[in-house]
Amino acid sequence: MFGFEWWSLALAVVAGVACGFLNTVASSGSAVSLPVLMAIGLDPITANATNRIPLLLGSISATMSFSNKKALPWALAIKASIPTSIGAIVGARLIELFPRRDVGLIITAAILLALLLLFTKVKEAIAQSEGAPVRFGLREVIFFFGIGVWLGFIVLDGATYLLLVLTLGVGLSLVPATAVKSAVLVSSTLVSMVIFVFHAEINWTMAALTGGGSLLGGVLGARFTMSPNAKRYIFWLLAGTIFAEVIHLGVHYFYKTH
Repeated sequence: MFGFEWWSLALAVVAGVACGFLNTVASSGSAVSLPVLMAIGLDPITANATNRIPLLLGSISATMSFSNKKALPWALAIKASIPTSIGAIVGARLIELFPRRDVGLIITAAILLALLLLFTKVKEAIAQSEGAPVRFGLREVIFFFGIGVWLGFIVLDGATYLLLVLTLGVGLSLVPATAVKSAVLVSSTLVSMVIFVFHAEINWTMAALTGGGSLLGGVLGARFTMSPNAKRYIFWLLAGTIFAEVIHLGVHYFYKTH
């Protein structure tokens, strides 16, 4: 069917749900969907381009859910989206200039940095029960632009960095920070995806399946984030996905050198 085995189609839907859910409540949904797309048979360039569809649709569904619950500060989301989206355009163009070996090294460094932040700053960010006075100056603009560059470049762990800046930098508590994060991911993913559409092939069968799953995952993730016990589990979801990235990298390098 559609050139794929039935199990590939089912796996794509499950990967989409996981991507939308994880990107909403924590981060690194691409750590699930991207390897699955490659395991199904897509080459890395096509998988990277196709993966933008579930990320976009999951972020849209999460943003709408937060907005319907009056949990999304739209004015702040728009302010954060502007520098992030500009950075995403830069990042999407930069990836074309880097040799694949260098891209792999950059991804490795970013994942190790996320692992370090996990046990230093991330716990502090998630534990915040009340937001500090909201700050949005030149420092935050620079941070959002830098994260945007990374989101346009690869995406992996970009939502983690957004959550950190929104909580520890801007001063939001967990729920509005997660809502703003989802809205920012919509705009930054959209602008970078347009570039990938023109420069890389998207497999629309896999995009439709993972995207449909991600719509459901985004709604489920938004509901989970607004539940009373969300803080208790979000750190461990983050930890699990980042450790999965580390294991995936280890397996990749092991088989590459043997």
